[in-house]
This record gives sequence, structure tokens and C-alpha cells, in this order.
Amino acid sequence: MKEIFEKFDASNNQNVKAIGDTLSSFSRDVAAELERLITRPIAATEGDENLALDVALYDSAPTVVVPAHAKFAPLVDIGHRFLMAAEGVFVEVRRPWLHVIQQIAKHGSTGPRPPCGTVDPKVELAFGKLGVAIPFIQAFAEEARTALPNEHAAWIVWNQERKALAYRPLRVSSATPGAITFERPALPANESLVIDIHSHGAGAAFFSDQDDADDAGEVKISAVLGGLADGGTPSVAFRLCVLGMFIPLKVPAEAVFNVTEPA
Repeated sequence: MKEIFEKFDASNNQNVKAIGDTLSSFSRDVAAELERLITRPIAATEGDENLALDVALYDSAPTVVVPAHAKFAPLVDIGHRFLMAAEGVFVEVRRPWLHVIQQIAKHGSTGPRPPCGTVDPKVELAFGKLGVAIPFIQAFAEEARTALPNEHAAWIVWNQERKALAYRPLRVSSATPGAITFERPALPANESLVIDIHSHGAGAAFFSDQDDADDAGEVKISAVLGGLADGGTPSVAFRLCVLGMFIPLKVPAEAVFNVTEPA
């Protein structure tokens, strides 16, 4: 009987030790998580019950300081963040096909400035230059002419596995000479939207108020082709859309259409 009790006590001691180890590990993890929350640069009262919400919001698009002396490390993961630099505030966006850094606000000419370094704006495309997409855009122009007098639309996507652009026709719900609606396709994980292109039929190419509303908050190149009817003057409009910021892109109509120069 004594031997049985000794085995029982030994088993109990092992269980108690295991529980104690688990609780200690849990306490360390909780303490580390709390410390991680507090160390974020959020000017909130410590222990505030809503701090976790601000932490989640901060993590979705953090603000980081551009180093004044160390080497700047660009964003690697897909997403975006804000950069506090000596000359102002920048947004940095990473997509499989794009890396962009653009200034969104300047510091005043007088007054205090943050102790930060400088950063250069950039727009870097994974496929090199926009000219690589011209054959797809020309193919779309032919489809858009066939769709006259109505508008037409299509997507050009980036295939991350193949490291190449691809053309994606769209399922059009309705189309008229002044408007078009289509079903937004669900792309596979290895593809992402690069160029959202539509036509204005016989009308000139420009970005309408509806285009501005549709493009707000997206990261893509938006393009419009116009003057497609016989005898019309072909025109194009291109811009890079970066979360509500529109950056004009210079693409001559001659690059898309075979425009005959006047004698």
C-alpha cells in the first residue's frame, strides 16, 4: 500500500509541476503581448480598454520613421504603410506587381521638424515599363471598336508565378454609349489586377466623376480609350491609382493606335 501511495504522490507532483509550467508560460506570453501592445507608438492611456482596437488599426497601416543615418529598409510584405520623413509624410505601397512611394503631405517651411531622414519617391513595376502592356491594350481597342457604340471593359492582370501580364475579358452586365457595368471577377491567389481599362466609344478619353468614385481606395492602373469610331480622333487617359491618390501617367495615343500623321 505504501508503494501505491508513493506512486500516487509522484504522479500528482508531476501533474502539479506540468500545470505550474503551463501557467508560467501563459503568464509570460500574456506579459509579452501586453508589452508588445504598449510599445507601439500610440498616444493612448495605458490600460485603456479600447487600446486593442487602436493597435489593430495601427497594424493595418503603421507609421514608421525614415532613418536619418541607417539604411532605409523598404516595405517587403504586401500592404501599405506611412513614412514620416524630413520633408513630409509619404505612403508606401507594395503589391506583387508594384512598389510605390509617394508624398502625401509636406512639412511647413517654418516651425519644428521631426528628426527623420529623407526618402525618394518611386514607382517601380515588376514588369519593367508600362509599354509591355501595349499589345494587350491594342487588343482591347479592337474589342472596344466591335462593341461600338457602347462602352467596353477588360482587365490586365499580373501572374506572379509566371512573372507575366495576362488579359482577362470581363462579363459585362450592361453597356450603353455612356456607361458600363460588369461583374468583378475573383482572381486566383497568384494573380492581381494591374490595369482596369474601359472605353468611351466615340467620345473622348477622360476620367469621369464616376471613374473617380470607382477608383478611390484601389491600387491599380486605370485606363480609358476614346475616339474609337471611324473618322474619330483616338485618345487615351492613364493614371496610377494609389488608395485614393491619382498619379497621371503619360501614354501617347500613338503608342496604342496606328495614328496617321497629318501631311
